[in-house]
Amino acid sequence: MSALFYNYKTNGDILFLVNEPESYPDKAVTKGDVVALYKGETLVGVNFLNIGKVCKIHADGLIVPVDDKLVDVVNCLLEGAMLAKLDYFASSGYKVGKVTKIEEHPLDEKKRILTLDLGGLSISTVTRYSNFSVGDNLVLVTDGTIKFDGTKFTKRLERNIPIEAEVCSGNDLKVNDDFKSAFLANDLEAGDDFFLR
Repeated sequence: MSALFYNYKTNGDILFLVNEPESYPDKAVTKGDVVALYKGETLVGVNFLNIGKVCKIHADGLIVPVDDKLVDVVNCLLEGAMLAKLDYFASSGYKVGKVTKIEEHPLDEKKRILTLDLGGLSISTVTRYSNFSVGDNLVLVTDGTIKFDGTKFTKRLERNIPIEAEVCSGNDLKVNDDFKSAFLANDLEAGDDFFLR
């Protein structure tokens, strides 16, 4: 999954397309205002310089949701630089999951194991948050999603417990400053995309 970032205050008029956030490029190829970044032969990102000449972007970090019109602009620039086009963003990667089961963590008393319904798909994870009950809806970062901080969530096993998603706080979602509790999304349905509704 790719992500787009823009913050004029910190980076100037540059739109960043990130494909592989944990890969540091070792080669840059510049074609006009498009800078393709490679790790070996893999395209890990693209920087679009002076993007304000082409379109106006009002963002402060990760752009979610990504408007189809912005993808059209980016694809035009990618095509001009002879790079592969982006697919339209059908998912933000931030999904609503209904808590169906809460268990004590066998090795960490500050954490709990959750089973969640992701709209017909059952997944599990571990969280330190405790401000919810069975039946509540939480917002989760799902596998392969590039988060607001630029890192990518990848599902894994941790102490033999599957971590298939990450529970988000309001701060994680940039909807408020609360980082001490899970963001409750009880007005949404299990499986909904939090940002693409």
